[in-house]
Amino acid sequence: MRMRIARAAIAALAVAVILPFSVFAALGKVWLTPGAPVQAKKFSAEFFGTFDTVVSFTAFTKDEAEFEKYLEVVRDEMTRLHRLFDIYNDYEGIVNIKSVNEAAGMAPLKVPPEVLDLLETAKEAYADTGGAVNVALGPALSVWHGYRERALANSANARVPSYAELSSASGHMSLDDMEIDRENSTVRLRYPDMRLDVGAIAKGFAVQRAVERVKEAGLKSGIVNAGGNVAVVGLPLDGREAWSIGVQAPDDGTGSRVIDVLSLTDGAAVTSGNYQRYFIVGDTRYHHIIDPDTLYPAKGIKAVTVLHPDSTRADVLSTAAFILPYAEARDMIAKHGAEAVWLLEDGRLEMTEGYRRLSRAGRSAGMRGK
Repeated sequence: MRMRIARAAIAALAVAVILPFSVFAALGKVWLTPGAPVQAKKFSAEFFGTFDTVVSFTAFTKDEAEFEKYLEVVRDEMTRLHRLFDIYNDYEGIVNIKSVNEAAGMAPLKVPPEVLDLLETAKEAYADTGGAVNVALGPALSVWHGYRERALANSANARVPSYAELSSASGHMSLDDMEIDRENSTVRLRYPDMRLDVGAIAKGFAVQRAVERVKEAGLKSGIVNAGGNVAVVGLPLDGREAWSIGVQAPDDGTGSRVIDVLSLTDGAAVTSGNYQRYFIVGDTRYHHIIDPDTLYPAKGIKAVTVLHPDSTRADVLSTAAFILPYAEARDMIAKHGAEAVWLLEDGRLEMTEGYRRLSRAGRSAGMRGK
């Protein structure tokens, strides 16, 4: 089933929750516990310093003290996992992904269980997507990172790396060469030139774990938004039947505008797009989502938003659905019971039938699947 809409003026998609980011409270009588009517208050806050993005958290709680308790759970879990998955920085007493990279070609390294969990997820994603999602692409991504940083510091220095430079830096990119020993809690990169970059899955993984922790702490109604990785818990306790998630299209040089609103209850929405980290050489934008087959930025898609009950899976699928040819991506999304919308380079929107049912634009346009 396939939907089509012509949208020539849309520049890119981004998932964002439609809510103020400053702390606030909105009153409304609701049921927070069975049989006990109380005043639910809606609080929202944001914090920085994790996964190179702003994280916002909104929840309906009985008072500000309860909200602060849940906020601390989310912030602490996101901070803890950021340090474990960091590829650039050391932290006292922490063995992280940077440690794994530095031990490449050496003896197996004992790592925390969360690192094992992430890397096992990465191996599964690698096999499941035919290599499209590949955290062993670190050396090539490092080359692109250097070129992007130089271009952003001084546009006169904007250059594109040659294929020879990229391929020489990426001799061993197969995750089959990453050895995980769950029994002994160790990881080993078989070759000294191997490097991991977990950017394609780490944020989605962290959001999922943060949501699980805050639910264990007692949260019944809330939403986490980590720079386009959105996960919701329960229903909003203000009478609405779902959370409203805005799908935005940034206009070149003029900010952004909401082009659609999704209705979500539990689950996650994750966007991958060509507008998040990029630099320009001539008239061409070189974004950060690299196709492992070409070692250059993936082509054909401006952005894709994926809906799935699990944030980790949604993150993996959004990256794969951006890189893979559209037809293959559609099949993959269907296989995993996900829903998605693509913004193609020619301006068309393609969406699954399930996405259409959750989409205000899809419903109001009276679209039907093909």
